[in-house]
Amino acid sequence: MKNNNQSENIIYLHSDNNKYRYALGTKGENTLYCIGINPSTATPNKDDQTIRIVRKIAFKEGYDSYIMLNIYPQRATNPKNMDKKINQEEHEQNLHTFDIIKDNSTIWAAWGNNINKKPYLNDCLYHIKNKLNLRSNIRWVKMGNLTNQGNPRQVLFQMYKPLSNYN
Repeated sequence: MKNNNQSENIIYLHSDNNKYRYALGTKGENTLYCIGINPSTATPNKDDQTIRIVRKIAFKEGYDSYIMLNIYPQRATNPKNMDKKINQEEHEQNLHTFDIIKDNSTIWAAWGNNINKKPYLNDCLYHIKNKLNLRSNIRWVKMGNLTNQGNPRQVLFQMYKPLSNYN
């Protein structure tokens, strides 16, 4: 796993071939962690719409930094193009990345209904939640109402609403 950061404040963790991204964001004292379904093309030098929104919401909500994480780390602009079967090695590396989340953190759940596009995604989320259950005082939040399938809405395509508790 590489961390190619031009600034000490940037977090950019990715695979050697850059096909998988584990984390992208900034360091701070009060970080909003956002968990999406999978990363797109964003890098520290090239934002995408998701990263722009996450950064904007983090600062609007009073956080001084943000880190974008994902249920599965494969870069794909469309979840349909993700691995047909789980890449277990990359899943394990992704799970290791969640060690970045410490006690007393806020996690914005934002994976949407795309979690149902690949059979392994719900299993990945289960492993992530089990890992995070070892932390104390984690506050899970969402934006807006849950989807019709009961999932927290993804970052894109919604009007801003203050983050609220997600259990």
